[in-house]
Amino acid sequence: MWRAKLHFLLLPFLAGLILLVVWHLRHQEPAHLPQKYSAPVQQFAELQRLVAEQENNSHRAAERYNPTLKWQLTDLTFPARDLLAGLPGVVEVEHSVKCDKPTRRVIHLRDWHLVPRELYALDLATSAGRPLPEDEVAQLHAEHLLEVAAVQAEQMVVLRCLIRHHGLRKVYAEGLTPAGLANYRDIIRALKAMEADEIPAARTQLAEVRELLTSMKARGQEDTERCRAAVGIEAQLVKMLHDHRDRLLEFGAAGRLLIAGELEEVLPLDDDDALESSRPVTRDGKVKLDPHKVRARENAQVRLPLAGEPVAVIILGGDHDLGLPLRVAGAGRAEYFRVTTSLYRRFSSP
Repeated sequence: MWRAKLHFLLLPFLAGLILLVVWHLRHQEPAHLPQKYSAPVQQFAELQRLVAEQENNSHRAAERYNPTLKWQLTDLTFPARDLLAGLPGVVEVEHSVKCDKPTRRVIHLRDWHLVPRELYALDLATSAGRPLPEDEVAQLHAEHLLEVAAVQAEQMVVLRCLIRHHGLRKVYAEGLTPAGLANYRDIIRALKAMEADEIPAARTQLAEVRELLTSMKARGQEDTERCRAAVGIEAQLVKMLHDHRDRLLEFGAAGRLLIAGELEEVLPLDDDDALESSRPVTRDGKVKLDPHKVRARENAQVRLPLAGEPVAVIILGGDHDLGLPLRVAGAGRAEYFRVTTSLYRRFSSP
């Protein structure tokens, strides 16, 4: 019975996984590479607690938000810096490009985005001058995923407040390109279906399997074939749920809100050619950022937001600063804000 249920559950999950892998291979974004590995690493248990706390408080923090400034994002006459500084979790708002009467406004939420494990291991090896043991890479990458999850939970509070109170409908996302948009939307639909059906079913089955295991252990049936089969199914369900949780991190706070139906649209921030040429992995398998290619990519990243609606909220790696390219492309009619949240500052500090 349990094997039949699990098989039925995994079929759509695997179909979604194939779509995700294809998208990830074709449109993998340059990573936000950690700058210092010799610094003390956050304890795993502490990070787990932090993530749980952030995720549990995410909806409540947005519900408690009662802004004194009631302006909508579309109103370019309002003092955006004051509004942004009043959002939960925001600790700094840089207003690096100013103009008296802006016709365009770009708001950059600094991101601590996910580094794929293979690229993470390469960067560790580059920093250390040698490959690190696999167990150490696994531990460090697991901690990195928790850091990403914590920052995204904090970002989701910021975005929810902007959605519910200030008219935010669309967000521009790093790593997404015009050529990849149709595929991205297909994956979002697949993940939304999983969130509605397969994932709740998997959680229900996991609870049932664990209840069965508790009952069998209480009756001294740990060594029976039925108990061993249930243990195996429990492990598969746990892995499926963990993999799905980690996969959602690849789509960031904006993608997760799009999947949840809270955001209307996620738009591409990157240009296909500029993104491809700026990839940080060299031919000899090392990680090295080319500043000229990064600048070319940033020059391209301001084009789509400036060509769209008057106000653009973008989620982009925190090391990026679009001030100079926006100052040039905006021709004195665009302003730029860079927003730092508490946990981004915590994890990016040396």
